[in-house]
Amino acid sequence: MAEWAVLFQGIYDQHDLKVSILDSFILSELYSSDKKSLVLNVVYVGSADGDLESFAETLPKDNMLYLMHNSKSTRKFFCLTVPSTIIDVGKVEMDREITKQIQMLAKTRKIVLDIADTYDIKITDLHESSKEIQNMFFINPLNIFKTLRRPEELQKIDDVRLNFGHMISFGKYKSSEEFSSDELDAFRKTMIFGAKENQKKMLYDFIEEFSLSAIPVIVFDFENIFSGLKSANPHPKEVKAFNSNSEPTGFPIENLMYDGSENSDLHVDLSLISIDSFCELFGIVKEYKEIFKRAYESNPEKITDLISAIQKVSPDEQLKEYDIYLAKRMAQTLNLMYPNLFVGKVDVISVQKVVANKIGKITLITITGNDVEKALIVQNILSLLGSVDNVCVVLTDGWKFCPKSTNSIQNEITNSLLSFNCYFAISATDAADLNDNLQKYKSAQINVIDPNDIVLKIGNSSPQRIMLRPTLSNM
Repeated sequence: MAEWAVLFQGIYDQHDLKVSILDSFILSELYSSDKKSLVLNVVYVGSADGDLESFAETLPKDNMLYLMHNSKSTRKFFCLTVPSTIIDVGKVEMDREITKQIQMLAKTRKIVLDIADTYDIKITDLHESSKEIQNMFFINPLNIFKTLRRPEELQKIDDVRLNFGHMISFGKYKSSEEFSSDELDAFRKTMIFGAKENQKKMLYDFIEEFSLSAIPVIVFDFENIFSGLKSANPHPKEVKAFNSNSEPTGFPIENLMYDGSENSDLHVDLSLISIDSFCELFGIVKEYKEIFKRAYESNPEKITDLISAIQKVSPDEQLKEYDIYLAKRMAQTLNLMYPNLFVGKVDVISVQKVVANKIGKITLITITGNDVEKALIVQNILSLLGSVDNVCVVLTDGWKFCPKSTNSIQNEITNSLLSFNCYFAISATDAADLNDNLQKYKSAQINVIDPNDIVLKIGNSSPQRIMLRPTLSNM
């Protein structure tokens, strides 16, 4: 492995710390008190030109933006990180984990750079930036320490679970009738294609495998087809005949619901939606968009907040008083149309509990409403999941949320999925229905031929024909 140059070595918050750099990657090693384990984390650093602030808002939380100013110029620096890992001290373990994190960062970096192009933003690797720019970053030692994980993470050793090397099986290879076996990590970004009526069993098996692997699963269930997961398959002989070691079982389920009523568990936080998405979704035309844009600067969480903010917009040469009045009426109309949708800060305690849970609890999110309501709730939840890496998201009807030609809210959903550290599976009837970037960066593709027969292709490997196992739950 290439040599890392040491930037800092000493004591940080009563723990031994070593910080090193290789090209545009910064490596931190934060050791436990007994020196037997350490928190290891790699961060990518690049210099940036363009409206990086707006761009960063569309990405998950595991990125950092620094604005640095000296007498000559102002520079922006963009950092990407992946979840830190606690490992035992040892060269082999460290080299393997460093390689893994750099590979993850390299993939994420490529995705982010592709997305950045659409925002007219240029991100340059730090080591390929000019000496002046590099000096601006390193002249302030605080920049290095801002990239570190807190020592409290050393207390979480017992809670850390690495999925690297964990295997899952969807059934038997058709060619040999041996049980299929694939690494869980191969399904980070999974596309499932096939006739909608044939997808159900594959989706059940997919969800069950992740739950059995102790990975919490969040399922967007728009047609209430996954409620059977909570009950065991009523045909135990069928399950046993396929695999004598399997037992029918129901899975732990958490239900979250939006139906437009005041009893809904879910709603939308306006502050998590970009102004472009909001205006596009609700048909706010150009002459009124500037009014909403100025009102949005107050970071409203509810429609009532937005109405109050619009009232405070002052007329000028560009904005007429009557137009401001009409904009307020538009917002009031939306409040009447969706009285229980935009009601402030999203209570994500249930979702956070699922994410933090050590067992593979399944959260079914059922949304009864129009496509606008569905898109807003999906976008809100994905943005809140941010940099979580130990959860799997299953999104059916992918063509509605990440189609070939996307609007602003669909772009936000697509970008969130692509930038995720967590697992996700998205289903559609045909590959041509989905956004090209999703296709470009998929890690696995599953083509459903019929309810019991699939073709699985992982990365660049040869496709494998698999006979699906019976579901363990009551499909």
